[in-house]
Amino acid sequence: MDNQIQRLAAVFLLGFLVTSCNIPSSSITVTPTNSPAPSVTAAPTPIPGPNENIVIAQLNLWYFGSGCNGGFEAFDCSGKRTTPFTPALGFTYTSSDPSVIRQQIDWAADYGVDAFSLEWTTPRGVGNSLENNIDDAFLKAPNLSRIRWCIFYDTALRIMQDPSLSFANGTNFDDPKIYNAFVSDFDHFAAKYFNQPQYLKIDGRPVINIYVSWQFTGNFQGAIRDARARAAARGFDVYMVGEEMRADHFLPKHIQYFDAATSFNFATPGVPDQPDMGKEAVVLDQFFRKWKDEIKDIKVFGRSETVGLEPSFGAQEDSRLFAPPSNQIYVPALSKDQVTAMAEVARDDAVPVGSLNQKLIWVNTWNDWAEATTIEPTITQGSKYPAGNYGFDFLEVMRDVFGAKTFSN
Repeated sequence: MDNQIQRLAAVFLLGFLVTSCNIPSSSITVTPTNSPAPSVTAAPTPIPGPNENIVIAQLNLWYFGSGCNGGFEAFDCSGKRTTPFTPALGFTYTSSDPSVIRQQIDWAADYGVDAFSLEWTTPRGVGNSLENNIDDAFLKAPNLSRIRWCIFYDTALRIMQDPSLSFANGTNFDDPKIYNAFVSDFDHFAAKYFNQPQYLKIDGRPVINIYVSWQFTGNFQGAIRDARARAAARGFDVYMVGEEMRADHFLPKHIQYFDAATSFNFATPGVPDQPDMGKEAVVLDQFFRKWKDEIKDIKVFGRSETVGLEPSFGAQEDSRLFAPPSNQIYVPALSKDQVTAMAEVARDDAVPVGSLNQKLIWVNTWNDWAEATTIEPTITQGSKYPAGNYGFDFLEVMRDVFGAKTFSN
């Protein structure tokens, strides 16, 4: 059954106006019974505009079934399962399976998730590239027209998984190899993906989300300018969303090189983790509001627009089965209402962008099972809260808070 909430157009009821007056009998005119009735022209039914909320969820394509490299078990091959959940798609699944991709797209479209951000690490043939699954599975889905998508540029893994690059100094763009790789990647995206019909665009500008951009050092400004120029040479004005939002520092001269600022999810540097998502929503609302006030007058470098704010959030997090004790995060949802509160914070704090004044909201993640930040459906077995198999609860929150999908098929 299609559970998507339809936006209903207003229906106007037309009736006859009957007026009773005291009129002298001599002035009464009898209308012959065969005279045609006055014609009434019905007002056109108003057509609602597009949903202002564009919901983008990170779809991870790095699941390969059972085993220590399948994405659901510990990497030490102990067989230990690293997620507290059981996906509705099965105990394990493979991202390249056409039936898996098709179901993920249908679920997203049915519940108002407008786009997937697909993690990109390296070009095809370099390291553990995810382009194989992007090209050969996702982009070949028969129902692809139901969804939009964009690149989630994982800068850290881009460097670490390429043997020709060194992460010894982090994302330092004074390293000419890192600089040139970044610029070359944007040329690659423009040549290969930006013209794809379902690629997410704002006013024709292809969207790309850049992970941990706040870590950029060295001449990243030159790299961004050159990357934009490479894409422009192929006819595309890139819309760059940088992960710039932190609570422990604010760097306007860094932020201005991106069209919009976001965080990865609620586990943001400088924002203390709360004991549950209800309390986390309150803290994150304060964080978003402060940032919105601070960036309102910062213009994007070389443009007339101001930097946008695009909140990101997750439904909850539980990495206790996956991460070492020193890096574990446990912020569970105690109820569906707590996830609703978090989603409403993101919706209300987002700053509209583009000619349609649309809000981009990033949901991280659709299916990071090991960190339990997922909104993809699970089985409905056991207690849902805290951090149990939540079924379709979180997709229902997406639909109810953000509305029906924005884009037509």
